[in-house]
Amino acid sequence: MQCCFNSKRIVVFSGGAAKGEDSVYHDARAIYAGGGNGSIIGRNCFQRPREEALKLLDTVVEIYKGA
Repeated sequence: MQCCFNSKRIVVFSGGAAKGEDSVYHDARAIYAGGGNGSIIGRNCFQRPREEALKLLDTVVEIYKGA
């Protein structure tokens, strides 16, 4: 994030195909490790059964909390 206007801009990455859970978690961990604050994962949530989507969201939230 520092390379993007010395951390004074928000960079949002969006789009892409639906992925498996492990791939979503891997991407979230990589974004977090790079200083990111979140990711857009609508397609990866809304195209899953409700319980599975809620579990995925809970895990992604924990990743961004640093857990």
